[in-house]
Amino acid sequence: MAHKDIDTEKLIADERNLRLLINNTEDPIWLVDTQFKIIECNHSFKKWVCYFIGKELDRGDNVLDNGLNKIYFDKFESCYQLALSGRAFKSVEDIMVDGQLRYTGVTFNPVFDNDKKVIGVSCYARDITEQRKYLLRIEEQNTALREIAFIESHKVRGPVATIMGLVQMFNNDDIANDINKEIVDGILIASYQLDNVIREVVRKSNAIGPEPK
Repeated sequence: MAHKDIDTEKLIADERNLRLLINNTEDPIWLVDTQFKIIECNHSFKKWVCYFIGKELDRGDNVLDNGLNKIYFDKFESCYQLALSGRAFKSVEDIMVDGQLRYTGVTFNPVFDNDKKVIGVSCYARDITEQRKYLLRIEEQNTALREIAFIESHKVRGPVATIMGLVQMFNNDDIANDINKEIVDGILIASYQLDNVIREVVRKSNAIGPEPK
């Protein structure tokens, strides 16, 4: 009898410690069964859901019966269904919060019983706005760098080839030759063209800005 009391106390302590663990985070954590009913969730999940639907969801509530608009309802239902098929995956949601676009990464993991049968889905959400902005900034920089590389490999080549060709035609033995004047005029025109290309490269380089921190 005493042994059973010890086991019961241990179970109660383990449950209390588990609740302390999942509630000691700002990231929403929740677990649903195959009928989309919430088995467990932390305080952050309740606040997270309340922001969007105006009420908290708790254990026993249907996570999909929450007033979400049709687009989000269909998307989340398909996510839960995919996880219930045995696949673990991550989804990125773009959500307007207080007038600002925020990105949330949501992880869906199927939960298996001892017979390898899926009995639910464990979910974890995290605000990834800063990481997302960083990646978008990197993509913008890469696009600008590709444009600069194109300019350098195509637009610069023309004026440089013109200048090099005209220099070879220059008559050093007869500086006053009329053809030399045409050559110098051509070099000047090509130089202006090259200067415009360089200005374009500088403009695009300045637009890239500093490296993301």
